[in-house]
Amino acid sequence: MSLEPYKFAKVVLIRSLSDLHPGTGRRGEIADLAVQRDGFGFPVIYGSSIKGSIKTALYYRDRSLINLLGPEPDDVEKYSSPIAMMTSYLLSFPVRSLKGIYTNVTSPFLLKRFADYLDMASILNTKYSEVAKSVKKIADVSGKFLATTDFKSRHVVEGLEKAILCEEISIDGDSIEERDEMNKLRELIGLDNPESLISLDDDKVKSLVERSLIRVTRIRIDRDRRTVAEGGLWTEEAVPTRTVFTTVFLGYSKEYVKKYLKRLKEGLSERKELKKLEELKLKELEELEKHLENKEPIDVVLEKVRYLIIGGDESIGRGIVELKEV
Repeated sequence: MSLEPYKFAKVVLIRSLSDLHPGTGRRGEIADLAVQRDGFGFPVIYGSSIKGSIKTALYYRDRSLINLLGPEPDDVEKYSSPIAMMTSYLLSFPVRSLKGIYTNVTSPFLLKRFADYLDMASILNTKYSEVAKSVKKIADVSGKFLATTDFKSRHVVEGLEKAILCEEISIDGDSIEERDEMNKLRELIGLDNPESLISLDDDKVKSLVERSLIRVTRIRIDRDRRTVAEGGLWTEEAVPTRTVFTTVFLGYSKEYVKKYLKRLKEGLSERKELKKLEELKLKELEELEKHLENKEPIDVVLEKVRYLIIGGDESIGRGIVELKEV
């Protein structure tokens, strides 16, 4: 099997370190500014949003690396992006717990999509093959809700013998089965060791996610009149801190990219008179070649973007995430 022209694949986790608003730019059913969602209603981060955020980060950290994500609008030469980014799907979500403050939840559906990404990446990176099998094994369990080995003591309320999530959804203690595999999954997806994780049925998780999204009403003030400005009242959705998404980065080989860079440089050099933008582009391509001497393009970029700001509202502290390769 092949994923030509891509030669490398990395499964990447995106963990929110602050509330996150990957917006759609249009009105939603509940909030005026809703978060991005897939066809089933779960929050997602579109690949274009991830790519745009990485481009912005690289603009300030190492501008030459932007060329690995495709041409800019002002570039004379057009070419395919050597690195592709898939849609980032929800994997784990924090929800309120009557006992223990909060727990992280996932579901068979979310785990199977994670396993699908692992399977796809294993075509180019065999290390993901066994990981995919272990995730599928958890997703295929029926009749019990698998949880980390400390879940019952932390979340099952004595006397009720139930875990109460988001005030209304109850989970019978007898239906919870603690397994070491869930501890390993917790570690795999980057949750801290003290945190608990449970896999619930898809319907329950979808309801919990909907109840746990943050919805904030904001206003814009007419400062002269000291009143709400016309059209200045709206509601925004945000994904809470500690949510985990998963995506896949696909990359060309450095040999392929070097050949492409050489052709781009030759095309620019042959011009009798270079504009300032073209001179800057030529310098960037020369600098990029140095980065690719010992590393693949996909590794060069990931090393530079461990922390990112994704989505809107960065001026009020939203959107800070951490990227981590599985």
